Amino acid sequence: MTAAQHDPFEGLIDALADLVRRHRNLTVRLSRESGLPAAQVAVLAAISRLGESRIADLAEDLLVDPSVVSRHVSPLEHSGSVERRQDPADARAALVRLTPQGEEALAQVRGLRRRHLEAALAEWSEADVAELTEVLGTVARFLDATHEVVR
Repeated sequence: MTAAQHDPFEGLIDALADLVRRHRNLTVRLSRESGLPAAQVAVLAAISRLGESRIADLAEDLLVDPSVVSRHVSPLEHSGSVERRQDPADARAALVRLTPQGEEALAQVRGLRRRHLEAALAEWSEADVAELTEVLGTVARFLDATHEVVR
């Protein structure tokens, strides 16, 4: 027996790592299907989640350096998926928001993701999916809370 089979925390670590790997693989497939690089999809999703935001706030949400976000915002701006404007509260900063085209691109990727998940969980009831969603959300909140404690 492996350590993960004896220790529930080792098993959880392995299961989470496997889930993250599989999610990353799905993200790569969705990127190919949609034609949008995965990093740009992540930026669009962050803007959708946060609303109009500064680059620094998007970077904090995505856990990356602001220069990384800027590199991904530029092609999104050129394609018409996002708009950038000067922050009225601080002329040195810019605010970025989704355009209708960006909302449509994000909706397309989310639709593809949903179809993949629906196919993968075809045998599950809606109640089972809702329960999984609640459990994963709880785990995420606990991980966020302990991240601040275990430094």
